[in-house]
Amino acid sequence: MNNIINQINYIIKDKPEICIILGSGLDSFTKQLEHTTILEYKNIPKFLETKVVGHAGKFVYGYISNIPILCAQGRFHYYEGHTFEDVGIIVNLFNYYKPNKMIITNSCGCLRLDWGIGDFMLVEEFIDFSFIKFNTPKHYKIKPTTIDNNLDIHRGSYAYTTGPTYETKAEIDEIIRIGGDAVGMSTFPEYLMCKRLNIEPTIISCLTNYGAGLINKKIKHEDVLLNANRFKKNFNNLITRIIQSI
Repeated sequence: MNNIINQINYIIKDKPEICIILGSGLDSFTKQLEHTTILEYKNIPKFLETKVVGHAGKFVYGYISNIPILCAQGRFHYYEGHTFEDVGIIVNLFNYYKPNKMIITNSCGCLRLDWGIGDFMLVEEFIDFSFIKFNTPKHYKIKPTTIDNNLDIHRGSYAYTTGPTYETKAEIDEIIRIGGDAVGMSTFPEYLMCKRLNIEPTIISCLTNYGAGLINKKIKHEDVLLNANRFKKNFNNLITRIIQSI
Protein backbone atom coordinates (compact mmCIF):
# COMPACT_ATOMS: atom_id res chain seq x y z
CA MET A 1 0.00 0.00 0.00
CA ASN A 2 2.80 2.46 0.89
CA ASN A 3 4.45 1.85 -2.48
CA ILE A 4 1.20 2.73 -4.29
CA ILE A 5 0.73 5.88 -2.18
CA ASN A 6 4.30 6.93 -2.97
CA GLN A 7 3.56 6.58 -6.69
CA ILE A 8 0.36 8.63 -6.39
CA ASN A 9 2.20 11.31 -4.41
CA TYR A 10 4.34 12.00 -7.47
CA ILE A 11 1.31 13.44 -9.31
CA ILE A 12 -0.10 15.38 -6.35
CA LYS A 13 0.74 18.97 -5.48
CA ASP A 14 -1.83 19.69 -2.73
CA LYS A 15 -3.69 17.22 -0.53
CA PRO A 16 -6.89 16.18 -2.37
CA GLU A 17 -10.01 17.70 -0.83
CA ILE A 18 -12.30 15.59 -3.02
CA CYS A 19 -11.68 12.00 -4.17
CA ILE A 20 -13.87 10.49 -6.92
CA ILE A 21 -14.31 7.02 -8.40
CA LEU A 22 -15.65 7.31 -11.95
CA GLY A 23 -17.90 4.54 -13.30
CA SER A 24 -18.33 2.98 -16.74
CA GLY A 25 -18.16 5.58 -19.50
CA LEU A 26 -18.08 8.49 -17.03
CA ASP A 27 -14.39 9.27 -17.23
CA SER A 28 -14.88 12.40 -19.36
CA PHE A 29 -15.33 14.24 -16.06
CA THR A 30 -11.53 14.46 -15.79
CA LYS A 31 -11.61 16.91 -18.72
CA GLN A 32 -13.25 19.41 -16.36
CA LEU A 33 -10.08 19.48 -14.26
CA GLU A 34 -7.35 22.08 -14.68
CA HIS A 35 -3.58 21.53 -14.36
CA THR A 36 -3.98 17.76 -14.54
CA THR A 37 -1.35 15.11 -13.87
CA ILE A 38 -1.89 11.43 -14.61
CA LEU A 39 -0.66 8.08 -13.26
CA GLU A 40 -1.72 4.95 -15.15
CA TYR A 41 -2.53 1.89 -13.06
CA LYS A 42 -0.31 -0.25 -15.28
CA ASN A 43 2.70 1.85 -14.30
CA ILE A 44 2.23 1.12 -10.58
CA PRO A 45 4.16 -2.04 -9.60
CA LYS A 46 1.93 -4.84 -8.27
CA PHE A 47 -1.25 -2.77 -8.67
CA LEU A 48 -4.42 -4.19 -10.23
CA GLU A 49 -5.26 -3.45 -13.85
CA THR A 50 -8.70 -2.65 -15.24
CA LYS A 51 -9.99 -5.13 -17.81
CA VAL A 52 -13.49 -3.83 -18.54
CA VAL A 53 -14.18 -1.54 -21.50
CA GLY A 54 -15.04 1.95 -20.26
CA HIS A 55 -12.53 1.87 -17.40
CA ALA A 56 -9.32 3.53 -18.56
CA GLY A 57 -7.24 2.66 -15.51
CA LYS A 58 -5.71 5.98 -14.41
CA PHE A 59 -5.42 8.22 -11.40
CA VAL A 60 -6.02 11.81 -12.54
CA TYR A 61 -5.24 14.77 -10.30
CA GLY A 62 -6.31 18.35 -10.95
CA TYR A 63 -8.37 21.32 -9.80
CA ILE A 64 -11.90 22.70 -10.07
CA SER A 65 -12.32 26.24 -8.67
CA ASN A 66 -8.91 25.78 -7.00
CA ILE A 67 -10.20 22.67 -5.20
CA PRO A 68 -7.62 19.82 -5.46
CA ILE A 69 -9.30 16.64 -6.73
CA LEU A 70 -8.04 13.08 -7.19
CA CYS A 71 -10.02 10.83 -9.55
CA ALA A 72 -9.84 7.11 -10.17
CA GLN A 73 -10.64 6.77 -13.87
CA GLY A 74 -11.72 3.14 -13.77
CA ARG A 75 -12.59 0.62 -11.06
CA PHE A 76 -12.35 -3.11 -10.39
CA HIS A 77 -15.19 -5.63 -10.17
CA TYR A 78 -15.85 -8.81 -8.22
CA TYR A 79 -16.69 -10.64 -11.46
CA GLU A 80 -13.15 -10.04 -12.75
CA GLY A 81 -11.95 -12.51 -10.14
CA HIS A 82 -11.21 -9.98 -7.41
CA THR A 83 -12.24 -10.17 -3.76
CA PHE A 84 -14.37 -7.46 -2.16
CA GLU A 85 -11.15 -6.36 -0.43
CA ASP A 86 -9.45 -5.97 -3.83
CA VAL A 87 -12.38 -4.01 -5.23
CA GLY A 88 -12.25 -1.66 -2.24
CA ILE A 89 -8.56 -0.83 -2.69
CA ILE A 90 -9.21 2.56 -4.32
CA VAL A 91 -11.34 3.64 -1.35
CA ASN A 92 -8.55 2.46 0.94
CA LEU A 93 -5.98 4.50 -1.00
CA PHE A 94 -8.19 7.59 -1.03
CA ASN A 95 -8.68 7.28 2.73
CA TYR A 96 -4.96 7.90 3.21
CA TYR A 97 -5.55 11.54 2.20
CA LYS A 98 -8.58 12.01 4.49
CA PRO A 99 -10.51 14.04 1.88
CA ASN A 100 -13.41 16.29 2.83
CA LYS A 101 -15.66 14.18 0.61
CA MET A 102 -15.49 10.92 -1.32
CA ILE A 103 -17.78 10.63 -4.34
CA ILE A 104 -18.43 7.22 -5.91
CA THR A 105 -20.19 7.02 -9.28
CA ASN A 106 -21.50 4.27 -11.53
CA SER A 107 -23.54 3.57 -14.64
CA CYS A 108 -26.44 1.26 -13.91
CA GLY A 109 -29.82 -0.09 -14.93
CA CYS A 110 -32.99 1.85 -14.15
CA LEU A 111 -35.93 -0.09 -12.68
CA ARG A 112 -38.41 2.78 -12.70
CA LEU A 113 -40.28 3.45 -15.93
CA ASP A 114 -41.31 6.85 -14.58
CA TRP A 115 -37.59 7.81 -14.58
CA GLY A 116 -35.71 8.52 -17.79
CA ILE A 117 -32.50 7.16 -19.28
CA GLY A 118 -29.85 9.79 -18.58
CA ASP A 119 -31.36 10.67 -15.21
CA PHE A 120 -29.24 10.49 -12.05
CA MET A 121 -29.90 8.86 -8.69
CA LEU A 122 -28.42 9.59 -5.29
CA VAL A 123 -28.02 6.17 -3.67
CA GLU A 124 -29.66 6.13 -0.23
CA GLU A 125 -29.73 2.37 0.22
CA PHE A 126 -27.95 -0.72 -1.07
CA ILE A 127 -29.63 -4.07 -1.55
CA ASP A 128 -27.10 -6.90 -1.55
CA PHE A 129 -28.59 -9.22 -4.17
CA SER A 130 -25.34 -11.15 -4.67
CA PHE A 131 -26.12 -14.09 -2.36
CA ILE A 132 -22.39 -14.40 -1.60
CA LYS A 133 -22.66 -14.22 2.19
CA PHE A 134 -26.42 -14.41 2.73
CA ASN A 135 -29.17 -16.61 1.19
CA THR A 136 -31.59 -13.68 1.18
CA PRO A 137 -31.16 -10.09 0.01
CA LYS A 138 -29.82 -7.72 2.68
CA HIS A 139 -30.59 -3.99 2.90
CA TYR A 140 -28.04 -1.34 3.93
CA LYS A 141 -29.35 2.15 4.67
CA ILE A 142 -26.84 4.93 3.90
CA LYS A 143 -26.55 8.01 6.08
CA PRO A 144 -28.35 10.82 4.17
CA THR A 145 -26.06 12.99 2.03
CA THR A 146 -26.59 16.74 2.10
CA ILE A 147 -26.64 18.06 -1.45
CA ASP A 148 -28.14 21.12 -3.12
CA ASN A 149 -31.93 20.69 -3.23
CA ASN A 150 -31.97 22.43 -6.62
CA LEU A 151 -30.07 19.55 -8.24
CA ASP A 152 -32.19 17.47 -10.63
CA ILE A 153 -31.58 14.05 -9.10
CA HIS A 154 -33.66 11.10 -7.90
CA ARG A 155 -33.06 9.32 -4.61
CA GLY A 156 -33.38 5.58 -4.28
CA SER A 157 -32.08 2.05 -3.71
CA TYR A 158 -29.30 0.35 -5.71
CA ALA A 159 -29.40 -3.44 -5.94
CA TYR A 160 -25.98 -5.07 -6.28
CA THR A 161 -25.55 -8.19 -8.42
CA THR A 162 -22.23 -9.89 -9.12
CA GLY A 163 -22.40 -10.03 -12.94
CA PRO A 164 -20.85 -10.27 -15.42
CA THR A 165 -24.08 -11.26 -17.21
CA TYR A 166 -27.07 -8.96 -16.96
CA GLU A 167 -30.00 -9.92 -14.79
CA THR A 168 -32.93 -12.03 -16.00
CA LYS A 169 -36.47 -10.65 -16.12
CA ALA A 170 -37.35 -12.80 -13.09
CA GLU A 171 -34.46 -11.33 -11.11
CA ILE A 172 -35.44 -7.80 -12.10
CA ASP A 173 -39.05 -8.45 -11.04
CA GLU A 174 -37.84 -9.70 -7.65
CA ILE A 175 -35.47 -6.75 -7.14
CA ILE A 176 -38.33 -4.34 -7.90
CA ARG A 177 -40.59 -6.24 -5.49
CA ILE A 178 -38.11 -5.78 -2.61
CA GLY A 179 -37.66 -2.07 -3.30
CA GLY A 180 -34.84 -1.71 -5.85
CA ASP A 181 -34.88 1.42 -8.03
CA ALA A 182 -31.64 0.65 -9.89
CA VAL A 183 -29.38 -2.35 -10.42
CA GLY A 184 -25.68 -2.75 -11.14
CA MET A 185 -22.52 -4.82 -10.74
CA SER A 186 -20.28 -2.35 -8.89
CA THR A 187 -20.03 0.17 -6.04
CA PHE A 188 -21.41 -1.99 -3.21
CA PRO A 189 -17.98 -3.52 -2.34
CA GLU A 190 -16.54 0.02 -2.30
CA TYR A 191 -19.37 1.13 -0.02
CA LEU A 192 -18.53 -1.72 2.37
CA MET A 193 -14.93 -0.50 2.49
CA CYS A 194 -16.22 3.02 3.24
CA LYS A 195 -18.37 1.58 6.01
CA ARG A 196 -15.38 -0.21 7.51
CA LEU A 197 -13.29 2.98 7.42
CA ASN A 198 -16.12 5.20 8.77
CA ILE A 199 -16.28 7.18 5.51
CA GLU A 200 -19.60 8.75 4.51
CA PRO A 201 -19.52 8.79 0.69
CA THR A 202 -21.80 10.51 -1.78
CA ILE A 203 -22.87 7.84 -4.28
CA ILE A 204 -24.27 8.87 -7.67
CA SER A 205 -25.71 6.55 -10.33
CA CYS A 206 -26.15 7.45 -13.99
CA LEU A 207 -29.17 5.53 -15.28
CA THR A 208 -27.99 4.25 -18.67
CA ASN A 209 -30.52 1.51 -19.52
CA TYR A 210 -33.71 -0.12 -18.30
CA GLY A 211 -33.57 -3.47 -16.50
CA ALA A 212 -34.22 -6.70 -18.40
CA GLY A 213 -37.83 -7.15 -19.47
CA LEU A 214 -38.97 -3.62 -18.63
CA ILE A 215 -38.82 -2.60 -22.28
CA ASN A 216 -38.45 -4.64 -25.46
CA LYS A 217 -34.70 -4.16 -25.86
CA LYS A 218 -31.74 -6.41 -25.08
CA ILE A 219 -29.13 -4.90 -22.74
CA LYS A 220 -25.61 -4.53 -24.15
CA HIS A 221 -22.53 -3.08 -22.45
CA GLU A 222 -21.78 -0.95 -25.52
CA ASP A 223 -25.22 0.69 -25.15
CA VAL A 224 -24.45 1.45 -21.49
CA LEU A 225 -21.23 3.19 -22.56
CA LEU A 226 -22.98 4.97 -25.42
CA ASN A 227 -25.67 6.38 -23.13
CA ALA A 228 -23.11 7.34 -20.46
CA ASN A 229 -21.31 9.28 -23.19
CA ARG A 230 -24.56 10.88 -24.44
CA PHE A 231 -25.27 12.34 -21.04
CA LYS A 232 -21.69 13.16 -20.05
CA LYS A 233 -22.30 16.92 -20.11
CA ASN A 234 -25.15 16.60 -17.60
CA PHE A 235 -23.08 14.24 -15.46
CA ASN A 236 -20.04 16.52 -15.49
CA ASN A 237 -22.18 19.52 -14.54
CA LEU A 238 -23.85 17.57 -11.72
CA ILE A 239 -20.57 16.40 -10.16
CA THR A 240 -19.04 19.88 -10.54
CA ARG A 241 -22.01 21.46 -8.75
CA ILE A 242 -21.82 18.87 -5.95
CA ILE A 243 -18.09 19.63 -5.52
CA GLN A 244 -18.66 23.39 -5.44
CA SER A 245 -21.40 22.99 -2.82
CA ILE A 246 -19.25 20.97 -0.41
